[in-house]
Amino acid sequence: MKYSGHFLTFTGVIHTLIGLMMGWPFVLEMHNSGWFDSTIVDGQMLFDRTAICWFLFTGLFWVIFGVTLQSVISQGFNPPKFLGWGFVVMGVVVAIIMPASGAYLFIIQGVILLIGHHKFVNQTAKMA
Repeated sequence: MKYSGHFLTFTGVIHTLIGLMMGWPFVLEMHNSGWFDSTIVDGQMLFDRTAICWFLFTGLFWVIFGVTLQSVISQGFNPPKFLGWGFVVMGVVVAIIMPASGAYLFIIQGVILLIGHHKFVNQTAKMA
């Protein structure tokens, strides 16, 4: 668990880079449209542009969350068990829907958090 935040940050960076590589044509189209309201053309939402925005913003969110998680872990905070379970459940659901994805990274991350939580609780109990 000691490096869980770094692992999540790395996952977010990889996610964002993959999004930029795969979605670059859509990013260019939005740039050429002047960015503002560039996911809607002639009153119609363009799913490809909207999807790449959410893909990139999700990756950036994971970077921010990873940096925050690492900061609180470094300060001695024990992340709640539901965070680990949440990552495992989310990873399993995504892996079922999209087996060729990075969902397995979340399963691993969740298991690391659960093991780390358990070790932290046991160490705290021994010190009491």
